[in-house]
Amino acid sequence: MSGHKVGPDELARFIRDVLVAKGASDADADTVAQGLVWANLRGVDGHGVSRLARYLRLIESGEIDPKGQPRLVHDRAATFVLDGGHGFGPVAAMTACGLAVERAKKSGVCFGLIRETTHTGAIGRYAQWIAEHDCAAVIMGAGQTLMAYHGARVASLGTSPIAIAVPSGKGPIVLDMATSTISNGKILQSRASGATLPQGTVLTAAGEATTNPQAAEILLPLGGPKGSGLSLMFEMLASVLAAAPIQARALGAEKRTRHTANAAMLAIDIATFRPVDDFTRDADTLAAVLKSLPRQAGFDEILMPGERSGRTEAQRRKSGIPIQAKLWEELAGIARTHAIKPIAGAV
Repeated sequence: MSGHKVGPDELARFIRDVLVAKGASDADADTVAQGLVWANLRGVDGHGVSRLARYLRLIESGEIDPKGQPRLVHDRAATFVLDGGHGFGPVAAMTACGLAVERAKKSGVCFGLIRETTHTGAIGRYAQWIAEHDCAAVIMGAGQTLMAYHGARVASLGTSPIAIAVPSGKGPIVLDMATSTISNGKILQSRASGATLPQGTVLTAAGEATTNPQAAEILLPLGGPKGSGLSLMFEMLASVLAAAPIQARALGAEKRTRHTANAAMLAIDIATFRPVDDFTRDADTLAAVLKSLPRQAGFDEILMPGERSGRTEAQRRKSGIPIQAKLWEELAGIARTHAIKPIAGAV
C-alpha cells in the first residue's frame, strides 16, 4: 500500500481529537490542527500532520504544556511582547496575529514579539492571515539549534524562517522560506520516504557532508554567509530583544536543550498609507508584468511567491491530502494508543 488521501476536515478532526485527549482545550486543539492541515494543503508536508507524533512526545516530556496560555508581558499601543508559556506555538502565534492586526488598524503599524513558546509550524500561515486582513506582514522566526553557522561544523543557529505577505486582488502573495538550504521537515520526510537529500544541504553529527537522510543531523545555511547572517539577526530581533535568547543559552555554559521558539511580527495597515484597492491593483499589475517577462530556457512559467502552493491547496482540497504509508501507520498507532477514532481515508 503506497499511501492514502484524506480530506482536510477529517484530518483536522483527527488531530483535534488526539490533542484534546492529551489535555488541550477544544479551541487550542483546533488552532493547532488548522495550522498543520494548512501546511499539508499547501504541500509543506514537513510542517503538517507528520509533526503530530513529535508534538505528543514534547507534551509527554513536559516541553509543551497543553494547557499553557499566552499572556501579555509588554502592552503598548503599537508594540507588545506575548509570552507563550511553553504552550502550543500556533495558539501563541494566532493570538499575536489578532493583536498585531487590531493595533495596526489603530496605529498604522504594530511590532510584536512572541517568546518562550513552542514549534509554531509553517509561519506563512500567519503572514497570510494578516494579509487577508488588509495588512502587510513580516514575520521572523527563531528556534532550536539545527543549522551550522557559515564555516562551523556544529549546529549553532536555528533554521530561522521569514514570511512576508501582502494583499493582492487574487489573494495574498506570500513568501515563506527558511534560512537553511532545506527545512528540517524535509529531512524527516526523506527519512520516511527513503529519498536522498540534495548535495550541499546537510552535515552528519560529526560535521561531514552527506546526502543520506538517516545520517543527516545538521542543516547548512542558504547562500552560506547570507543564510547564517539572516538567522543570526532573526535571533537578535526575535529572541535577544524579547529577553529570551535561544542560541546563547544552548551553546553556552547553560547548554539548555528545552524546545523553545520565538518570533518577531510586524503588521502594516495598508489603508494608513493608501487605499487598499489601489494597493492591490498595483500589486496585481506588478505580478502580471513579471509573469509576462521573457523566460529562460527550461522555464514553462514565471511564478509569484506562494503561487505553486496555492495551486497545490486547490488541488488537495478536491482530491485529498496524500499521506505516505509509513506516516499512515504511525497515525493509526496514535489512534489506538489514545483511543481515538482513526482517520477515514481512501487508498
